[in-house]
Amino acid sequence: MFLITIIILVIVEVIGFFIAKRYEMSEKVDRGIEICYWKLSYRRKFIRTLLLIPVSIIIIVGFFKEFDINVFTGITGLAAFSIILIQAFYNYKKWKNEIE
Repeated sequence: MFLITIIILVIVEVIGFFIAKRYEMSEKVDRGIEICYWKLSYRRKFIRTLLLIPVSIIIIVGFFKEFDINVFTGITGLAAFSIILIQAFYNYKKWKNEIE
């Protein structure tokens, strides 16, 4: 089971890498609906990340309800929420640098 999980994660990362390279130099979209995250401007990425924060809180609370609350679940929840906050901060800084 662990090996299958690792294989799936590697495949997802490889696909994500190739999609990111494809859209790296393309024109960024700042209006309308865009499904592909890599085609968004930093302003839109920041907004999408802010919308993800309430969803992540609901997922983390569900994670705590499903599993026993111990150190591992606490660290996992804190790490997941920290990553989203770091992503929001990074997109905000890049958006403000893009304006200047």
